[in-house]
Amino acid sequence: MDINTLANYADILSVPLAIIGIILVVRQLKLSLEESEREHTRRQKEMTLNAYNAIRGELRRSIRNIRNRLGIEDMFDRFTKEHLDKILTDKELRHEVIKMLGMINKFAVGVKHDVFNIELVNDLAGRLFIETYYQFEPYIKHVRQKSPTFYIEYERMVKRLESLQNGDSGQVIF
Repeated sequence: MDINTLANYADILSVPLAIIGIILVVRQLKLSLEESEREHTRRQKEMTLNAYNAIRGELRRSIRNIRNRLGIEDMFDRFTKEHLDKILTDKELRHEVIKMLGMINKFAVGVKHDVFNIELVNDLAGRLFIETYYQFEPYIKHVRQKSPTFYIEYERMVKRLESLQNGDSGQVIF
């Protein structure tokens, strides 16, 4: 066997070995990507829990205080024109409503930018966020007459939460 024949065999053998090498590299990249996605999801859920725990007490106190001042029993009571008028005329109450809606809207911005996990938000406070949005929707609509984008992320998060609670994927196209 001469050197040229040996070189031909080596060339023939190198092709399948290169293919096997490429397959192993692609597999390793796929495993690495999957691990990275799992780590991102874990960190996202941890951040969601930490952020919610940080605002939970203040948010619930704020909601309870606003509802008490408006004479609203719970999140399922109807919001009336008189409630809106009271918010608009009582500066302290209006400030409390702005603070409360702002906290939730900031949380919604975190959901939008994939910082917070929407499924975990749904488990933690989905119904509270949804019902609070609809209860204060007349105030939100009033504010949007002058500033159309106010609380828009909160509204988008509510639509996604409703979609999740209805068994959909939670992806809402706006």
